[in-house]
Formats: sequence, C-alpha cells, structure tokens
Amino acid sequence: MEHKSIHFLDLPDEILLIITKKLCPIDVLYSLLGVNKRLDTIARYIVHTKFLDFSIISSNSQFSPVDDVVLDRFCAQILPQIYQHLKVLVFEQLCMKRILLACQYPNLRIINIINYKPNIFSQYLTEESPIVHLFRKQIAHITITNRKKEASNESFTDGCAHIFTICKQLTFFDMSRFTSNGNAQLLLYNRLPNTCFSSNLRTLFVNVATFDDCLCLLDGRLSQLSSFTVNISSIKRSSTITNNRNVLPNLTEFSLFCYSLTNAYDCHIVPLLRQRLTFIDRIHLDEQVLNYMSKLNSFTFHICTFISTSNTVQFLSTNDIQKTFIDWKYSLISCCVDYFSNEIGLCHIYSTPVKITRFMYVTNSFRGSHFQFVTDLKLYDTHSFEHDFFEWASQAFPLLNKLTIFNLIPQENKRQISSIIKYLHLRRLDLINAHIDYANQFLFHTYAYLPRLVTLMIRYEQLTIVTNNFTNDLI
Repeated sequence: MEHKSIHFLDLPDEILLIITKKLCPIDVLYSLLGVNKRLDTIARYIVHTKFLDFSIISSNSQFSPVDDVVLDRFCAQILPQIYQHLKVLVFEQLCMKRILLACQYPNLRIINIINYKPNIFSQYLTEESPIVHLFRKQIAHITITNRKKEASNESFTDGCAHIFTICKQLTFFDMSRFTSNGNAQLLLYNRLPNTCFSSNLRTLFVNVATFDDCLCLLDGRLSQLSSFTVNISSIKRSSTITNNRNVLPNLTEFSLFCYSLTNAYDCHIVPLLRQRLTFIDRIHLDEQVLNYMSKLNSFTFHICTFISTSNTVQFLSTNDIQKTFIDWKYSLISCCVDYFSNEIGLCHIYSTPVKITRFMYVTNSFRGSHFQFVTDLKLYDTHSFEHDFFEWASQAFPLLNKLTIFNLIPQENKRQISSIIKYLHLRRLDLINAHIDYANQFLFHTYAYLPRLVTLMIRYEQLTIVTNNFTNDLI
C-alpha cells in the first residue's frame, strides 16, 4: 500500500482554521504569528475569540504560569499586535503586571486571576500603580481561582475589600473557586463596616465562615444584586444579627450552600423560633421562603433534612413529599426519604437535573438518578452497601473525584461479585468510618479499578488485615 505524507502548509486554509480552532490560542499565536503572511492570517483569526488563557494546569492539577520565554515574546511582540480584540484574560497573578503593562486594552472587561495572593495583589491597586486605572474604569468581571488556600481568611477579606473599593465598574465577582485544601472565606462580621461595594454589582459568588458573615452582606449595601451565591462553612444558633428579608429587592437568583450539619435552619435560614418536627417540603418552601421573593424566576436547591423519629407517629414516605411538588414552577424535583435504625429520619429534596458538584448522605434508597456534575460524594447508611449499589454509584456519578463512606455494617453478599467496578476519575477515598468489607470492595483489583487513586484514608489496623500485613497485591 502506498503512503503519502502531506505537509501542514499543503492543507487549504479552511482545514488549517478547523485545526487551529481546536488548539490552545496561546500555542497557535506563539507558533504561527510572524512565520509568514499566510500563517499570520490564520493565527490572527484565532484572536477573534477575544479570549486568552495564560494559565497551565500541571499533571498534579496545580496551576502554573506560562514559560518566561513564551511570556516575554507575548509581551514584546504578540500582545501589541492583537490587544484591541481582547475582552477576556486569564493569567497567573505573578504574570499579571507584565501582561497588563504590555499595552493598552481598550476592550478588556473580564479577568480571571489564578493563584490569587491578596497582599501582593493589593500592591497592584495602589494609587501609584500604572494599572490601577484599568481596574477602576474598565474591569467589570473578576474571578479568583485557586487550587489551594495560601492566605489567611483575614488577609483574604482585606484583599477583597480593596477590590470592591477600587473597581467601580464591577458587575460580577466570584471568589468561590477554591478547589482543594479548604476554601478561603470572607470574615465580614465586625470587619467590613465601611466597605463600599460597586453600585453596578449584579452577580456575587462568595465563601463565608459563618451565617453572621452572610448576613453582613445583606445590610442594604448590595440591594442591586440580581444573583447571589454564598457558600457558608457553618450555620450555628449563635447568630447575633437580625435577618432582614427585604434587603435584596432585585434578587432573581439565589444559591446557598452549607455542607456542614446544622440545627439552625428554622431560626436562621428561615427565621422561625421553633423546633422543626417534620421534613421540609414544597409547602414549607413556599410559605417560609419563596413567598418573600416575588421576583425570583430560578430556584435550584438541594436540602437534606435530618429529624428525630423517637416520638414520630406519622412516617412520611418519598411519595408523600414528592406529591407536594406537583405543578412546581421552578424545575423538576426529586426526593428520597429514609428511616434508620438509630431513630433518625433523612429526607433529600433537590432540583433536577442536578448541577451541584458535591452531594452528601446518599443511601441505598438512591437509585435511578444521574448526577453527572458531582465530583465529591459522601455515602451513609445503617444498612450495608452491596456490590450492586457501588455498580449503580459508579454509573450515576461518572466524574467522581472524592468518595467518603460512612457505614459500619458488614456486607451480606460478599461472594456475589461478578464484575469489576470502574471509578475512572477517583483520586481520594476515605474509609476511616467504614467497615473493613468496604476496604476489600475497593482495594482489590478483582473488585474495583481505580487508576487515578492518589489518596487513601483508612485505619491502619484495617489496612494491615486487608493487605495481609502488606504482602497482597491490591489496586
């Protein structure tokens, strides 16, 4: 059979454009711009995306800046040729000053800052800084993305306050994108009484430490917000701030996340001073939450309720809760009710399709649903998890990155395992509070396939038994 080789430059322009559109714009510009007139034209077409990302994600999922040689050429030769097209820039903070000083950016509106360090960043926003005018007069969207938390919450809070003070045109601010080693949190209570927010701010994503910190944002300074997403570390009954339901009259989208257990739902999240005796359903949401948000047109949620059943007479079923959501106008709703042997009842109600990345307290009763965006999962039950349950979980949570199992009940059907379950993205497995059977389930290559697992949390005595004192071949 005769083989013919075709040179890259032999391809027609249409094919070259299709190829370059699938490549990183940074690589295309660096490789093609300045080679010849034809490739110049191809490379410049890429710029019409109006977006450049100078960040690099390494094999261990950490962000790093582009190579100095590449950055030098961009700042000296490439950016001065394309700056007028750019509307969005993504860069590692260490490169920020060099990139922004390379030329003027008359159309730049959106920036994503990687590996944000508040003390250093604040130095760029002093009155003497040559780039402060860009943030004050042009930048409307700021996103802060970190793979790990490096600054204290106090330093982070002061840094964000400085951004709010300087960036007068800010309409969008997202500081919630911390993906490992804990979230940086705003400490607002008694800390930012005089901070002025942009009157243009419409969309806000924040992490806060306490419910009091959340309420500090609702004192009237953000009355213009239309979309508000807050991730609260803990909600306790110790709040000393009175909740005001009328401080966000323009709010059309609201998301509240709290992955810690709380007994303060009624007195804080919904300002009722009584003990909740039943599960949360549609009637409760309408009467205590949604009736106070007349402009709300989108309500996406996942609420997990635990109640004591020691004095319960009527045990509500999944169907009982589901019926209350007939004709629900916001989205499709799924629910799941479980009762455990320790006199605890559990009810999940959640919008579908599920768009959140973290899901907690999934039990054996969860079947049939698909959670395509969930990467962090916690399993809990007082009945054993069998092999078929884990088969379902591997398919229902296809992008699972972190798995925690709370179950001290031994498996009943240990020998009825006919297939190897694949967890292709799982990197972290927590078995500290799991029966040894689940260590066998996950750690033997005849039962499970975990090609990316890098972190295993397990009690030492269990590990010595499973591995036969570290002599067995496992995953």
